Amino acid sequence: MKRGVHFTALLSIVISWCMWIGAPLEVYAEIASDDAFEGVTWEKIFEDDIEGPNGVVQSMCATENYIICIENYEDSTEKSDIIKAYYRNDTDVHGKPVERYSLAKRVVERSYEHGNGMAYNPNTHEIAVALYTHLEPENRGCIFLMDSETLSFKRKVKIADDYNILGIGYDGENDRYIIQTNVDGGYSFKILDNQFKIIEDLGEYDGTAKGNNFQDLCVSGDYIINFPLTLGLGIGDYINMYSISRKELVSDPKLDFQLGDVSSDEPESICELEPGVFIAAVNVVEADGSRKIRIYKTMVPYNFPAVPVEEKEEPDAEPAVDDKAQEAKQEQVKPEENEQEKVEPKEAGPEEAGQPAEPVMTEADNADAPEEKEEKPPLTDRIRQMMNSHSMKSIMKTALFIFFGVDIVLFVYLKVLAIRRKRKRKLERARRERQRIRQQIRAMYGEQP
Repeated sequence: MKRGVHFTALLSIVISWCMWIGAPLEVYAEIASDDAFEGVTWEKIFEDDIEGPNGVVQSMCATENYIICIENYEDSTEKSDIIKAYYRNDTDVHGKPVERYSLAKRVVERSYEHGNGMAYNPNTHEIAVALYTHLEPENRGCIFLMDSETLSFKRKVKIADDYNILGIGYDGENDRYIIQTNVDGGYSFKILDNQFKIIEDLGEYDGTAKGNNFQDLCVSGDYIINFPLTLGLGIGDYINMYSISRKELVSDPKLDFQLGDVSSDEPESICELEPGVFIAAVNVVEADGSRKIRIYKTMVPYNFPAVPVEEKEEPDAEPAVDDKAQEAKQEQVKPEENEQEKVEPKEAGPEEAGQPAEPVMTEADNADAPEEKEEKPPLTDRIRQMMNSHSMKSIMKTALFIFFGVDIVLFVYLKVLAIRRKRKRKLERARRERQRIRQQIRAMYGEQP
């Protein structure tokens, strides 16, 4: 019995080791490079009016259901700021159809000072608001926490006494926050744990970017992304990418929102909707003097290494990106480069026949064509690719937990059986001993057994 239990435990260890070595369970996705925002195309997805005569939308964040903005009504605590939530999806929280990006909620409850930054934590369902100012002295160095569903104020958290919080982002992979201080703190980036305690200082960044101040920030993998304040400088709009691990500014490409006929614009906030998809909030003053907030969307190259691709003998292979990012990238390819990729037709071109042009054949299309079947990789490589796939990793991880659970139940069951057998043997020995003693007593008194 002991051998069976020990064998089961040893088998569990061996199988677990094989699963962890053969199929790593951690899958990392990240922005493809430091220059991911270079030359990207921004698409306006919706706009809304600025309500206050001096109002400015200072910050934005996205939850599972909404895109939420704070309009700083004016730089005073006497007037409450305006919080608006727009439907992120084409259904509401109850599954009813709605118009995507239409107004879902509007809350006017209190002043959030300047309200310069927002960050949504899906674990607590709270939105952290960076005030940037302290018009009320007791608010210096504080952030406000807001309920993400009701958009109501919850509580105030003190971060520091000698500077204010300029921007804030949530790092979901590591369950932590990253803040940027105002000029009093040298525009430094600091890492906070999920309880808003400072755990690391990434250094000061005063004078490292174009402009003379910074807007709100967001965090994506190893990058901190924000807009520098260039309003009124006549140099255009820029975006900054800072590396957390390298602790430095790694790129600051110029932006083109294709604003059209506007007299001024100010990018205020950026957040990531999904891997590689970002939205930006831009305040504009149109030619007729009307003031609006415009929300733009873009897609950047993104690495998804969950499913390994067979290596090819190409010296300059580009990093793997998702389909949408690849399509966005192909749209930016020069026309002459597209002409080189087209397949020459055997007969007269469809343009001459008045028909649509034949689609450009990509490597993926050629791979699927029946007449150009590629030789299948060796069985071991196919098994390795299957085991490294994201879905297989999830299945194997679940199977691992199930196996351990069954192993524990089996161990307990075998242990209980062993105890019962041992107890049964003891009872049998005691019964035989009592019978033997009874027979001896009867023999002493001449009784027949």
